[in-house]
Amino acid sequence: MEKLISKNGIIFDLDGTLWDAIKQIMDARNIAMEKKSLKYRFSYEKTKSYMGLTPEETIPLAFEDVDFSKGLSYFKIALNEEINYLKDNPGKLYPNEEEILNKLKDKYPLFIVSNSDKGYIENYLDSLNMNKYFIDHLCAGDTNKPKWQNILIMKEKYKLDKVIYVGDTLKDFNETKKAGQIFVHASYGFGRIDEKVNKITNLEELPELVDKLFGI
Repeated sequence: MEKLISKNGIIFDLDGTLWDAIKQIMDARNIAMEKKSLKYRFSYEKTKSYMGLTPEETIPLAFEDVDFSKGLSYFKIALNEEINYLKDNPGKLYPNEEEILNKLKDKYPLFIVSNSDKGYIENYLDSLNMNKYFIDHLCAGDTNKPKWQNILIMKEKYKLDKVIYVGDTLKDFNETKKAGQIFVHASYGFGRIDEKVNKITNLEELPELVDKLFGI
């Protein structure tokens, strides 16, 4: 295991925090439905409303007229197409993202924990050449566990003293709180949080806030 530069770590959400892939996901899921002659179609807004949810949470919303088992089979078709499609059609990075991540990784180990399926984080890392910034990653598809447990798995694996989780949705906030860790709201993303929380309006604000939260 790589020797960490610090015992304080930053864990990022992916969608709405490190990239915006809504259009690509929408396109991929619609392609999947067309290929299988299924009636379902995904609009931009509908796709956006599912971001950050687990498959178990998404299925009843996306396929509300069928039972969960059939909805699961449809969702697997969509996810398989999505993973393949994103390899050649990746989402978009946020402004100055690589510059900020490069600055952060010189002081703190960086990780990704997402509610995505296997292969999704890898598409972000591989298609956009982002592997060099992150120590490790974990998703719901790897463990079948909720995000708060995956945050703690990563914390324990690397023996981190303090963890900041950066995410864009209320669910991210609640999961981080459940894990007992520090939360930073990426308010430029897809979610709104009405509670008073640590917040950034763009990634350029993150390094200074992280140092402050870690007491540096």
